Amino acid sequence: MKNFKFSYLLVLFLVFNLIFAGCSSNKNESATEEVQNSAPDMATDSGSVAPQPEMEGIDYISDPKSIEPDKIITTVSIYMQTKDFMPTVEKLNSLIEKHKGYIETSNISYNNYVYSSALKRSEYTIRIPRENLSNFKKELTEIGNIISENTSKMDITKQYRDTQSRLKVLETKEARILALLEKAEKMEDIIALENQLSTIIYDKENLTASIMNMDDSVNYSTVNFQLEEVAKFSSGDNIKTPFGTRVMNALKESAYYAGRFFEDAIIALIYFFPYGIVISIIGYLVLKVIKKRKGKSIRKDINKDQTPH
Repeated sequence: MKNFKFSYLLVLFLVFNLIFAGCSSNKNESATEEVQNSAPDMATDSGSVAPQPEMEGIDYISDPKSIEPDKIITTVSIYMQTKDFMPTVEKLNSLIEKHKGYIETSNISYNNYVYSSALKRSEYTIRIPRENLSNFKKELTEIGNIISENTSKMDITKQYRDTQSRLKVLETKEARILALLEKAEKMEDIIALENQLSTIIYDKENLTASIMNMDDSVNYSTVNFQLEEVAKFSSGDNIKTPFGTRVMNALKESAYYAGRFFEDAIIALIYFFPYGIVISIIGYLVLKVIKKRKGKSIRKDINKDQTPH
């Protein structure tokens, strides 16, 4: 009986401890939830926002939806064909002005002769603000037939930060040397400090110019634009083009080049016509002389045969 009572009391003690532990756990969880729920209210009441974790090593541009680093140099290469060169160039200039860009370099050639026509060709280096680049490319497709487009990006964030850090170090050194110069009394000390200051100023100017160049390359994207005047646009067929479309394009191409062949043949005959007349006259005279000589030799032979022996 004593063993039974002892076991009974032990079981009651364990059950009581389990119930107490469960209640304590529930209280702790509810307290934690209350603290979490009240945190936004506390931040609102205090007028401040809880700090958010920052990702080190990456700067983000102003658009929160973009994950592209801030210091990116974008270069775009576009090759376009057109049938009307000058109107297309005028539209291109209007687009550049509309999107607040400028032409850095340009090269226009007027002496490409194809199919006896002077077809023009030009190459531009265009600078467009990076925030306007997307719209500029979109509107560019409306002024001609784009054959190819290539975009490359280069991340210079680390290089930019390193340059800024070096510049800050030089500025700190410059301030210290200026302070020492005010206290220096010996001429050799003054000369040594001035030499160091001159070197620091030179390095500062180079680093500042480098930062300015990087800012310009980042803020203004480069568009290498090539425009070519053609008599006929390229069909643009590829492996995904439907068979029927490829057949129709082949028939059109065949008819076009057949017509071009006959046109070129007629043009070639026109060019050859004066020379043909001269060659014909010379040939006629040569034949006439040959016939005349043959006639004389025949008559001589006849006279020889008729002479009595």
